[in-house]
Amino acid sequence: MKTSEKLLPARIVIWSAVIGFMVISYTVYTQYATEISQEVTNAIVEALPDLDNAVAKL
Repeated sequence: MKTSEKLLPARIVIWSAVIGFMVISYTVYTQYATEISQEVTNAIVEALPDLDNAVAKL
């Protein structure tokens, strides 16, 4: 057997692990991105209480 034939199962396992890690990372990222966006919005609204009135005057 060639070396590449011997390494095929290892390559499959490594690529499966990489793809699995990428899927999990994307899922976690999207979950935390939503929370961070909400926290930033809340902080801006609390810091600028007259924002609605200022925007309404424009």
